Amino acid sequence: MAGVRTFSGVAHTWLCDEMGHMNTRNYVGMFDDAMQHFMLVLGHNAMVEGQRRLGWADVRHEIDYKAEVPEGALVHVECEVLRVGNSSITYRQTLILSESNEVAAVNKATSVLFDLKQRSATSIPDMMRERAALRLAEDAA
Repeated sequence: MAGVRTFSGVAHTWLCDEMGHMNTRNYVGMFDDAMQHFMLVLGHNAMVEGQRRLGWADVRHEIDYKAEVPEGALVHVECEVLRVGNSSITYRQTLILSESNEVAAVNKATSVLFDLKQRSATSIPDMMRERAALRLAEDAA
């Protein structure tokens, strides 16, 4: 199954460096926003008994920059699952230049489901595992 679009944005002037390209620190912001939406697609619910109780702690990011993102470019992020562990999900995020469909960057990340009250990792619910299996990348091994 193809990745799911989880973010759309613009490389605004204030996100760019002195060379007129999106600064590397702003890729992470876009990837982080996309991750939050992706976990919702997978069925994440932060609320337990009416309180925000669960969150995601990123433990790894590996970004490959493929093409420059010029000022004013429209971009979007597509996400797909690579692996589901007991309490973690490893996923791939692809930042795409929307007008040309060129890949600008690829982020391989791992996030851990975190119990905010217990301050520790917690198991991913079965329903979320099942949804993640539907979003498994073809090349996930």
